[in-house]
Amino acid sequence: MRRDEDAVELGARRGSYPIAGITGALLQTGRRFVVLFCLVALGYLVVSTSVEGLSRGLVALAVIVVVIGLRVAWGRLSLRLGVRVCHLHTGGVVVTGLFGQTKHVVPWDRVAVLKHMSNMSPLLTFHRFELVRHDGGTVAILVLQRKPELASALKRASHLAGMREA
Repeated sequence: MRRDEDAVELGARRGSYPIAGITGALLQTGRRFVVLFCLVALGYLVVSTSVEGLSRGLVALAVIVVVIGLRVAWGRLSLRLGVRVCHLHTGGVVVTGLFGQTKHVVPWDRVAVLKHMSNMSPLLTFHRFELVRHDGGTVAILVLQRKPELASALKRASHLAGMREA
């Protein structure tokens, strides 16, 4: 019920975008470490000439495929269930939590500044947006993509609302 009330208060929905939490960032880093370790192990097995190298190489390759498959499956499932999503409306932003519940509702007229920070390292790639409210509260939005659609949509929506960026 609360989602419908929030949508009515904030106007028409402009888009919904997947976001993440700190757990997602840690899992992304762990997943990339596992893939890196398996690739190094595969490289070593190619260089070494042992009889068991083929079977060990297949195990390392299977681990890489499973890790990537789990990431794709979780991405599709979370989109279907509405887990960790940022809904942009004409009047503000609604952020959902891990179980799809409404976590934050921020009207544009209560936001003073939109802050943006990003990191593009090989082990952790993210964009962090902070909506700083006039009363001093902050809503952080974390996106684990290199070029997220949310970045341009959020900047465009904040510009239309007359906010400044920091």
